[in-house]
Amino acid sequence: MPRARKKEDRLKQIYRWLVAGYPTPYPTRLKLVRGTKIRSDLGCVTLERRKLVVCIDIKYPLHVCIDTILHEYAHAISWKHVSMDPYVFDHSEEWGIAMAKVYREFNDEGGDLESGEF
Repeated sequence: MPRARKKEDRLKQIYRWLVAGYPTPYPTRLKLVRGTKIRSDLGCVTLERRKLVVCIDIKYPLHVCIDTILHEYAHAISWKHVSMDPYVFDHSEEWGIAMAKVYREFNDEGGDLESGEF
């Protein structure tokens, strides 16, 4: 499958690539929203009924949305416990390691091209 042209479809491809390569402690789903404030301007991760929801605001340019989905998915990878407050922004050492792996794989090691196959 070639790389998607529409922003929403491209973000879904990247999300499927992330899910295939990076396990999370809970099932995840992607929620694309337009122009609404969630907890921050760009995106967030919340825990809803034992499922992590990665929300991305798609009113921004594609490159910003891609960085945001990588950032938020790193939060999903490093999510610790079901009782964790979903509104605590946790940029811990674990999150930093997860973000570095995801970002490096996507930008430096061909993940951008690979994700077009999902």
